[in-house]
Amino acid sequence: MNSSELLPLQWPVEWAHASGVPQSKAHIKAHCSDFLVTEDLGYEPCGEGEHVYLDITKTDTNTDFLARNIAKLAGVPARQVNYSGLKDRRGITRQWFGVHLPGKAEAVDPDWQQLQSPEVDLHQVVRHQRKLKTGVHQGNFFAVRLRNIKPSEALEQKLSIITQQGTPNYFGNQRFGRQGGNLSLALSMVQGKRIKDRFKRGMALSSIRSYLFNQLLSHRVHDGSWLTASVGERCMFSDGFSQFDACAPTDLADVQQRIDAGDLAPTGVMAGRVGNLLATPASVYEAQTLEPWQPWIEALIELDLTAQRRSLRLWPKDFSWRWCEDEVLELNFHLMRGSYATALVREIAQVEQS
Repeated sequence: MNSSELLPLQWPVEWAHASGVPQSKAHIKAHCSDFLVTEDLGYEPCGEGEHVYLDITKTDTNTDFLARNIAKLAGVPARQVNYSGLKDRRGITRQWFGVHLPGKAEAVDPDWQQLQSPEVDLHQVVRHQRKLKTGVHQGNFFAVRLRNIKPSEALEQKLSIITQQGTPNYFGNQRFGRQGGNLSLALSMVQGKRIKDRFKRGMALSSIRSYLFNQLLSHRVHDGSWLTASVGERCMFSDGFSQFDACAPTDLADVQQRIDAGDLAPTGVMAGRVGNLLATPASVYEAQTLEPWQPWIEALIELDLTAQRRSLRLWPKDFSWRWCEDEVLELNFHLMRGSYATALVREIAQVEQS
């Protein structure tokens, strides 16, 4: 593939809305306390081992920036500090960081209290036998306040629809960087520019796949098929961890019933190398939809990225809302890992960040 064939990816993009463009307008993240996130790790560190787990609440702080500061304090390379998921900078977010300290006894641990600051609150330090891996957490609990939003019948209807069918599982705009900067960086990389920073390289490549997924999902939302199974459709269970085999013609009615009930959801491709792909209505649809970006897909294949699948539906658990005061709406919900709260909010209101 000739990298000169690649065209810059359009930015910004307005992805399709599942129930129409919201009429309501609101401000998000007017205060850091308006966006609260608590990581649901899904397991408890065992208390021993060569990996130190740090339970930290950060305020208005970039996750990777804090990880690098932890590495400096511990006197280890940045690669020995891990976290399961990136969290929003603008907000108050509680999550785990893992530091690999091989051969170091607890008696010579760094003074972790030096991390304490107005922006960083260290709750506990506990050891574990295994590395904290990316994407290992179960999900996140959210409490999000929207300000300057007016109650209306249309707004209540939007909220009700979300409880019934969820929302499209778009990657949030933060995935693409400020003004789509990660997409521009990805183009430079594919055209031969060397990016030394491992984190930036990863974010750039991830932004391409996220962009293509959003384009595919937006197309399916627009034509009304994002929650409709077709023959060959690969579905995912609502737990977000396991997939359902490609749908055979004889299974179509049963699969659709399970999608309608919320047990399953269709998936979309995270572009990359695939094995022998059977031509089915579902695979042909995907290929035709993504055909305009085929040079980008070929670039991902040349970079040896393997295709994956992602649920088209974001299904918030324990979704509820309340009016805290006039024109302040609080949303509470739990999302599985990899899903974005902003993808849910964009179905409710047109938001501006203060």
